[in-house]
Amino acid sequence: MSETVKAPHPGDRLLPVASGGQVAAHLWTVLHGRRRRLAGVLALFLAEAAVSLVFPLVIGRLVDTVIASDGSGVPGSFWWQVASLVGAAIAAGVLTWITAGALARFAETLIAELREAYVGAALGLPRRTVEDAGAGDVVTRAGDDIAQVSGTLPEVVPRLCVSVFTILLVAAGMGALDPWFLLGFALTVLPYVFAVRWYLHTAPEVYAAERATQSRRGQHILGTLTELPTVTAHRLEHRQLGHVRDATWQAVRWAMRTRIVQNRLFGRLNLTEAIGLIAVLGIGVRLALTGDATAGQVTAAALLFLRTVDPISALLFVMDDAQSALAALGRIIGVIQRPGPPDEGESTPSTEDTAPEVDDTVVDVQGVHFAYRVQRPVLCDVSVRISRDETVALVGATGSGKSTLAALIADVHRPDAGRIVRCVPHAAIMTVTQETHVFTGTLRDNLTLTAHVSDDEEVLRALALVGAAPLVPTLPNGLDTPVGHGGHPLTAAQAQLIALARLVLADPELVVLDEATADAGTADAALLDLAAAAVVRGRAALVIAHRLSQAVTADRILVLDAGRIIEHGTHDELVAAQGAYARLWQAWSTGAATPTRSETRSVQTISPVQEA
Repeated sequence: MSETVKAPHPGDRLLPVASGGQVAAHLWTVLHGRRRRLAGVLALFLAEAAVSLVFPLVIGRLVDTVIASDGSGVPGSFWWQVASLVGAAIAAGVLTWITAGALARFAETLIAELREAYVGAALGLPRRTVEDAGAGDVVTRAGDDIAQVSGTLPEVVPRLCVSVFTILLVAAGMGALDPWFLLGFALTVLPYVFAVRWYLHTAPEVYAAERATQSRRGQHILGTLTELPTVTAHRLEHRQLGHVRDATWQAVRWAMRTRIVQNRLFGRLNLTEAIGLIAVLGIGVRLALTGDATAGQVTAAALLFLRTVDPISALLFVMDDAQSALAALGRIIGVIQRPGPPDEGESTPSTEDTAPEVDDTVVDVQGVHFAYRVQRPVLCDVSVRISRDETVALVGATGSGKSTLAALIADVHRPDAGRIVRCVPHAAIMTVTQETHVFTGTLRDNLTLTAHVSDDEEVLRALALVGAAPLVPTLPNGLDTPVGHGGHPLTAAQAQLIALARLVLADPELVVLDEATADAGTADAALLDLAAAAVVRGRAALVIAHRLSQAVTADRILVLDAGRIIEHGTHDELVAAQGAYARLWQAWSTGAATPTRSETRSVQTISPVQEA
């Protein structure tokens, strides 16, 4: 069990967010090779907007036709005008259908590539970055933000394009009827500009804050559920529920602020529409009274203006969704464009360095201090050196700092004082914890996630090394059997063996086993301990021993108490010293079977745990 909970806090560092310019530049780059397709989709939107203006113009002609007939019968032009209305309606429907399909194909491809790029970038994030930001921020961006973009983009783009094209064509149509009608249309421009400027000044910050509060809420929820056993063990339920409650209330407050911004925008839009319609009708009546315009032209002008009301309102209404989508895009692209980890051999900042290997040293921890909270130290003046082919076991009570020291060595956290010198590349340090995961895919896919292995023999040798070779014949399709969600079920012990075999194939130079077999039952414990011993053999390894049987075969044992190393030496030396370790060993070994070194070499002969 991990001994420390690092609860997310509103002040924690979140993952980067791309600016508007960065979002635009990234999208322009993504559109490379697709810009002609985009131009074709825009042409369809232009045709759709043009067809929609046939209705007000034909209605105006109908009014003039009816007035001109003066009750003398139905003129022949009347039926042509009605046919034009029907044809325009059919054409508008067909164009809308074609345009929606073209946009869907275009947008879904972009969204799929965006999702893949984000997942790839997120998987490449350093563990320290994920720990600092919180897994909730990563998950929220992968879930809520991508859903926001995929749900909004196909809806916003059509409205945006049709609105812009409609406004331009309506202005041209009103000018063709009579330039004076443009005056009424122009009177609405300034209020619209003020409304848009106010909205663009106010909304982005509000929507960005709303997305951020949702991420923090996700951090608190996910962090609590992920570390639920630790939360329960330390009786932190009320504190964590308080964090979730406060984060949820903040999310509600910011959601209400977005609604307030929307309502203020809608009020400005309604007032502007009333001003414009009154102006157009007033100008039309004056022109009709002076004989400069017919009743049909006045009708057409009023209907044309009303055609702009819906597109302009829709344009500003979708700005609400567009702001939320842009905020989500900024959060997604911020991760995609995040600079990668430093090059191999480059010194990392602060107190940690990468140095050439000296005297077979793989990692050297020198006087390290660390605290998750100020004035509550977790590690105090800890020094340890791990050499090549050496296994060092950490022993101590829950809360003594074992997992924290492992996280510092694995570069998850940075020490507050002291330094950690790593003589191997960061990519050559790998960790296995008790929280294993079986990914959706074949067994082969799960084993070769961290290594480019095409030879099944190598995969089978890795399984044999951890004692899992007999598992393959029991599966319906061997290595090609789907496992994970919806696949062939595996026991917890089998999942842990797969994680250890995956580590063998990755072939790291430094292995950190953070209570990797802690969840094993009594029947599985010996098997997993032997498998772990086989994995670390021939490598530098740091093993956090949940069971003292894991420490017996280590080259060196460190005993941690309240964040300090109080004893170190081999198993025999520490037992003979009659200190803290000897007392732990005496208490644990009563009734427990102790594996010998010779037994750890016979792991290949042990059959894997059978499925439940």
